[in-house]
Amino acid sequence: MASTPEPAGPLVAVWLGRQPFAETLGRQLAARDALAAGEGPPTLFLVEHPPTLTLGRRASRADILWSDEELEAASMAVCETPRGGQVTLHAPGQLVAYPVVHVGRRIRDHIVTIAEVARLLLAELGVEGPEFRMDHPGLWLGERKIASIGIHVSRGITVQGIAINLDVEPTLFASLVSCGLPGVEVTSAAKLGAPALPSMAEAARRYAELFAELRGFELSWGEGGAPG
Repeated sequence: MASTPEPAGPLVAVWLGRQPFAETLGRQLAARDALAAGEGPPTLFLVEHPPTLTLGRRASRADILWSDEELEAASMAVCETPRGGQVTLHAPGQLVAYPVVHVGRRIRDHIVTIAEVARLLLAELGVEGPEFRMDHPGLWLGERKIASIGIHVSRGITVQGIAINLDVEPTLFASLVSCGLPGVEVTSAAKLGAPALPSMAEAARRYAELFAELRGFELSWGEGGAPG
Protein backbone atom coordinates (compact mmCIF):
# COMPACT_ATOMS: atom_id res chain seq x y z
CA MET A 1 0.00 0.00 0.00
CA ALA A 2 1.33 3.43 -0.89
CA SER A 3 2.24 5.73 1.97
CA THR A 4 -0.38 8.03 3.42
CA PRO A 5 0.38 11.59 4.52
CA GLU A 6 2.44 11.90 7.68
CA PRO A 7 0.35 12.44 10.83
CA ALA A 8 0.13 16.12 11.74
CA GLY A 9 -0.12 15.44 15.48
CA PRO A 10 -1.80 13.15 18.00
CA LEU A 11 -5.06 11.62 16.87
CA VAL A 12 -7.89 12.49 19.23
CA ALA A 13 -10.43 9.66 19.37
CA VAL A 14 -13.92 10.51 20.61
CA TRP A 15 -16.45 7.87 21.63
CA LEU A 16 -19.91 9.37 21.20
CA GLY A 17 -22.01 6.39 22.23
CA ARG A 18 -25.38 6.35 20.47
CA GLN A 19 -25.93 9.65 18.67
CA PRO A 20 -28.15 10.82 15.77
CA PHE A 21 -26.53 10.81 12.36
CA ALA A 22 -27.17 14.48 11.53
CA GLU A 23 -25.68 15.68 14.82
CA THR A 24 -22.59 13.53 14.31
CA LEU A 25 -22.13 14.79 10.75
CA GLY A 26 -22.22 18.34 12.06
CA ARG A 27 -19.44 17.50 14.51
CA GLN A 28 -17.34 16.03 11.72
CA LEU A 29 -17.73 19.11 9.54
CA ALA A 30 -16.78 21.39 12.45
CA ALA A 31 -13.72 19.24 13.19
CA ARG A 32 -12.75 19.33 9.50
CA ASP A 33 -12.97 23.12 9.39
CA ALA A 34 -10.88 23.40 12.56
CA LEU A 35 -8.26 21.01 11.19
CA ALA A 36 -8.11 22.88 7.88
CA ALA A 37 -7.60 26.16 9.76
CA GLY A 38 -4.84 24.69 11.92
CA GLU A 39 -7.01 25.14 14.99
CA GLY A 40 -7.92 21.53 15.76
CA PRO A 41 -6.40 18.04 15.80
CA PRO A 42 -6.96 15.05 13.56
CA THR A 43 -10.02 13.39 15.07
CA LEU A 44 -11.60 9.96 14.97
CA PHE A 45 -15.27 9.90 15.90
CA LEU A 46 -16.67 6.51 16.93
CA VAL A 47 -20.41 6.16 17.21
CA GLU A 48 -23.47 3.94 17.10
CA HIS A 49 -26.47 5.48 15.36
CA PRO A 50 -30.19 4.94 15.93
CA PRO A 51 -31.96 3.52 12.85
CA THR A 52 -31.11 5.80 9.91
CA LEU A 53 -31.01 5.59 6.15
CA THR A 54 -28.32 7.86 4.70
CA LEU A 55 -28.37 9.04 1.11
CA GLY A 56 -25.03 9.57 -0.62
CA ARG A 57 -24.51 11.77 -3.65
CA ARG A 58 -25.62 9.02 -6.07
CA ALA A 59 -28.58 7.85 -3.99
CA SER A 60 -32.02 7.29 -5.41
CA ARG A 61 -35.11 7.61 -3.24
CA ALA A 62 -36.39 4.57 -5.11
CA ASP A 63 -33.84 2.52 -3.15
CA ILE A 64 -35.76 3.21 0.06
CA LEU A 65 -38.17 0.27 0.05
CA TRP A 66 -40.25 1.04 3.12
CA SER A 67 -43.19 3.41 3.09
CA ASP A 68 -43.22 6.55 5.20
CA GLU A 69 -45.48 4.73 7.64
CA GLU A 70 -43.08 1.80 7.95
CA LEU A 71 -40.13 4.15 8.46
CA GLU A 72 -42.03 6.00 11.17
CA ALA A 73 -43.02 2.76 12.89
CA ALA A 74 -39.35 1.75 13.05
CA SER A 75 -38.29 5.27 14.18
CA MET A 76 -36.09 5.31 11.07
CA ALA A 77 -34.62 8.68 10.11
CA VAL A 78 -33.66 9.56 6.53
CA CYS A 79 -30.65 11.88 6.14
CA GLU A 80 -28.63 13.23 3.24
CA THR A 81 -24.84 13.07 3.45
CA PRO A 82 -21.99 14.49 1.34
CA ARG A 83 -20.30 11.11 1.00
CA GLY A 84 -20.17 9.19 -2.22
CA GLY A 85 -22.30 6.14 -2.82
CA GLN A 86 -25.97 5.42 -2.54
CA VAL A 87 -28.27 4.40 0.33
CA THR A 88 -26.78 2.89 3.48
CA LEU A 89 -28.35 1.68 6.71
CA HIS A 90 -27.07 2.76 10.12
CA ALA A 91 -28.56 1.06 13.15
CA PRO A 92 -27.87 -0.14 16.69
CA GLY A 93 -25.35 -2.96 16.67
CA GLN A 94 -23.21 -1.23 14.05
CA LEU A 95 -19.91 0.42 14.88
CA VAL A 96 -19.30 3.51 12.76
CA ALA A 97 -15.87 5.15 12.52
CA TYR A 98 -15.43 8.64 11.08
CA PRO A 99 -11.78 9.71 10.72
CA VAL A 100 -11.38 13.45 10.17
CA VAL A 101 -7.78 13.45 8.96
CA HIS A 102 -5.56 14.78 6.21
CA VAL A 103 -5.42 12.43 3.23
CA GLY A 104 -4.38 14.82 0.45
CA ARG A 105 -4.78 13.05 -2.87
CA ARG A 106 -4.23 9.61 -1.36
CA ILE A 107 -7.91 8.90 -1.15
CA ARG A 108 -7.73 5.25 -2.16
CA ASP A 109 -5.01 4.64 0.43
CA HIS A 110 -7.29 6.06 3.11
CA ILE A 111 -10.21 3.87 2.02
CA VAL A 112 -7.97 0.79 2.03
CA THR A 113 -6.68 1.72 5.50
CA ILE A 114 -10.08 2.07 7.15
CA ALA A 115 -11.16 -1.21 5.54
CA GLU A 116 -8.01 -2.97 6.74
CA VAL A 117 -8.59 -1.78 10.29
CA ALA A 118 -12.12 -3.19 10.14
CA ARG A 119 -10.79 -6.47 8.76
CA LEU A 120 -8.30 -6.73 11.63
CA LEU A 121 -11.02 -5.97 14.17
CA LEU A 122 -13.35 -8.58 12.70
CA ALA A 123 -10.54 -11.15 12.68
CA GLU A 124 -10.04 -10.53 16.41
CA LEU A 125 -13.76 -11.22 16.86
CA GLY A 126 -13.48 -14.53 15.00
CA VAL A 127 -14.77 -13.43 11.59
CA GLU A 128 -12.22 -14.66 9.08
CA GLY A 129 -12.01 -14.03 5.37
CA PRO A 130 -13.56 -10.61 4.66
CA GLU A 131 -11.98 -9.00 1.62
CA PHE A 132 -11.94 -5.37 0.54
CA ARG A 133 -13.59 -4.45 -2.77
CA MET A 134 -13.23 -1.04 -4.33
CA ASP A 135 -16.03 -1.32 -6.90
CA HIS A 136 -18.57 -1.28 -4.07
CA PRO A 137 -16.35 -0.05 -1.23
CA GLY A 138 -16.46 -2.19 1.86
CA LEU A 139 -15.69 -5.63 3.21
CA TRP A 140 -17.25 -8.66 1.62
CA LEU A 141 -17.47 -12.40 2.32
CA GLY A 142 -18.35 -13.79 -1.06
CA GLU A 143 -21.60 -12.03 -1.99
CA ARG A 144 -22.35 -10.90 1.56
CA LYS A 145 -21.36 -7.44 2.73
CA ILE A 146 -20.35 -6.87 6.34
CA ALA A 147 -18.94 -3.33 6.25
CA SER A 148 -19.72 -0.33 4.05
CA ILE A 149 -17.47 2.63 3.24
CA GLY A 150 -18.39 6.10 2.05
CA ILE A 151 -16.26 9.21 2.43
CA HIS A 152 -16.12 12.84 1.38
CA VAL A 153 -12.89 14.80 0.91
CA SER A 154 -12.61 18.58 0.96
CA ARG A 155 -9.36 20.56 1.21
CA GLY A 156 -7.54 17.25 1.46
CA ILE A 157 -9.42 16.29 4.64
CA THR A 158 -11.83 13.41 4.89
CA VAL A 159 -15.15 13.04 6.70
CA GLN A 160 -17.56 10.10 6.92
CA GLY A 161 -15.99 6.64 6.97
CA ILE A 162 -16.90 3.02 7.62
CA ALA A 163 -19.87 1.18 9.15
CA ILE A 164 -19.13 -2.29 10.55
CA ASN A 165 -22.04 -4.63 11.22
CA LEU A 166 -21.48 -6.37 14.53
CA ASP A 167 -25.01 -7.30 15.65
CA VAL A 168 -27.63 -5.45 13.61
CA GLU A 169 -31.31 -6.45 13.64
CA PRO A 170 -31.55 -8.28 10.25
CA THR A 171 -35.06 -7.08 9.42
CA LEU A 172 -33.83 -3.48 9.15
CA PHE A 173 -31.90 -4.31 5.99
CA ALA A 174 -35.22 -4.91 4.22
CA SER A 175 -35.80 -1.14 4.33
CA LEU A 176 -33.43 -0.39 1.45
CA VAL A 177 -31.55 -1.49 -1.63
CA SER A 178 -28.14 -1.43 -0.01
CA CYS A 179 -25.48 0.42 -2.01
CA GLY A 180 -27.68 0.27 -5.11
CA LEU A 181 -27.30 -3.51 -5.37
CA PRO A 182 -30.68 -5.25 -5.54
CA GLY A 183 -30.64 -8.60 -3.78
CA VAL A 184 -27.31 -8.12 -2.03
CA GLU A 185 -27.16 -9.82 1.37
CA VAL A 186 -25.89 -7.63 4.19
CA THR A 187 -24.63 -9.63 7.14
CA SER A 188 -23.13 -9.06 10.57
CA ALA A 189 -20.55 -10.64 12.83
CA ALA A 190 -23.26 -12.09 15.08
CA LYS A 191 -25.07 -13.70 12.15
CA LEU A 192 -21.78 -15.24 11.03
CA GLY A 193 -21.37 -16.86 14.43
CA ALA A 194 -18.71 -14.67 16.00
CA PRO A 195 -18.04 -16.48 19.29
CA ALA A 196 -18.02 -13.50 21.64
CA LEU A 197 -18.83 -9.95 20.69
CA PRO A 198 -17.48 -7.10 22.80
CA SER A 199 -19.57 -4.16 23.89
CA MET A 200 -19.84 -1.40 21.30
CA ALA A 201 -17.61 0.79 23.48
CA GLU A 202 -14.94 -1.91 23.61
CA ALA A 203 -15.10 -2.40 19.84
CA ALA A 204 -14.77 1.36 19.38
CA ARG A 205 -11.69 1.50 21.57
CA ARG A 206 -10.06 -1.34 19.66
CA TYR A 207 -10.83 0.21 16.27
CA ALA A 208 -9.18 3.45 17.40
CA GLU A 209 -6.10 1.60 18.62
CA LEU A 210 -5.74 -0.31 15.36
CA PHE A 211 -6.34 2.78 13.21
CA ALA A 212 -3.76 4.84 15.08
CA GLU A 213 -1.23 2.01 14.85
CA LEU A 214 -1.74 1.49 11.13
CA ARG A 215 -1.58 5.21 10.33
CA GLY A 216 1.31 5.93 12.71
CA PHE A 217 -0.63 8.29 14.97
CA GLU A 218 -0.08 8.79 18.66
CA LEU A 219 -3.53 8.12 20.13
CA SER A 220 -5.26 10.19 22.78
CA TRP A 221 -8.87 10.21 23.93
CA GLY A 222 -11.10 13.25 24.09
CA GLU A 223 -14.22 14.11 26.06
CA GLY A 224 -15.14 11.16 28.30
CA GLY A 225 -11.85 9.32 27.80
CA ALA A 226 -11.27 5.82 26.48
CA PRO A 227 -14.45 3.73 26.26
CA GLY A 228 -14.98 0.18 27.39
